[in-house]
Amino acid sequence: MIRSRSPITLAAFLALGLNGMTFAFFGTGLPALRTYLGINLEAAALLTALLQAGFSVASLTGGILSDFVRRDRILMGGCLILGAGTFLLGSFPSFIATVWVVVSMGIGAGLILSSSNVMLVELHPDRKGMILNIHHIFFGLGSLLGPLIMGRLLLRNNWQSGYDGLALSLFMIFVFFIFADPAFDSIRNRRNILQDLGKLLADKYYILMVLVSALAIGTQLALMLLSVTFLEEAKGMTISAASIGLSSFFICLVLGRLLCSWLSLRICNSKIVFTLLCLQVVAVFTVWQGNGWVSFFAVILSGLACSGIFPGLLALNGIMFFNVAGTALGILSTMGGVGSILIIWMTGVLSQRIGVEFGFVVPVISSLAALILFLTSYRAICQSEALNAA
Repeated sequence: MIRSRSPITLAAFLALGLNGMTFAFFGTGLPALRTYLGINLEAAALLTALLQAGFSVASLTGGILSDFVRRDRILMGGCLILGAGTFLLGSFPSFIATVWVVVSMGIGAGLILSSSNVMLVELHPDRKGMILNIHHIFFGLGSLLGPLIMGRLLLRNNWQSGYDGLALSLFMIFVFFIFADPAFDSIRNRRNILQDLGKLLADKYYILMVLVSALAIGTQLALMLLSVTFLEEAKGMTISAASIGLSSFFICLVLGRLLCSWLSLRICNSKIVFTLLCLQVVAVFTVWQGNGWVSFFAVILSGLACSGIFPGLLALNGIMFFNVAGTALGILSTMGGVGSILIIWMTGVLSQRIGVEFGFVVPVISSLAALILFLTSYRAICQSEALNAA
């Protein structure tokens, strides 16, 4: 059995990297999937919302289960389900069949995210901020490679083969965890989950951060999944140029997480999150109002803005609510997915019925609301983080 922390940590990193590649594949290949299924933009936006729906349900379920059962087993299940879904996507020219496949992909991705976050928090209790930022760097790397790979496959009209390779990689990680046996010291004898949830949900700062997660992460996912379509249809760019913009977005996402990983050892996670929320508002507004290449470069800048918000919120809650980390991080991830469902769906509806450029006002409003909410309790959260870390 594999018991060393290093290979198990690396396998968790790679699993989340494949999560990022899945979302990047889906966003870049969405125009091809629309053509394959013969659906309009509103139906395509519904598919992305359903991907997030499966993701949200599984993030909550996986987080709660992580307080009761071994996290690596939940991660195994996520790899198996996501692998099966990516293998089947594009196999049926039916919208209804594709709906079920996309939902299963979201479920697998949600289980991977929630279980891997909690597993790493417990494996590295003294470096939560740093390890979670590195963890999500792999998400960024997968997201960076995704548009490049899918863009080339689209030119060859062979986009389904990208999902087949993704499925094979996920199945390999599944096999690895069959032989893995992480040493978890505090995974047995859990308290009553209703009591834990009651204490958690009564904390006003936790509720506020859950709402911030829904708004800020929803904005980030909207950028990831809809920016190629937005740049192509609203700003008149070619799909290849728009794909380069999305790839550059993920380059900034990776670089930003590297920087945040370094900063998290020196300053509070709450300060990092606040700074990035400010930058996100500026970047998303410029994407919406910029002309042509200004909007293109603002998409790239928004990658830096989005980089450390989610890992920072995860680390912040892992510090403040460590005794119920699985449930706390699961709910936080779930609300990020719920926010993504609503923001992506509303953007799609407004884009279809009024215009693509007007529809992008939804991410602008959500990013501004996230900043305002966090600002209302910023000082108190900083003090609470410092007290719990000590």
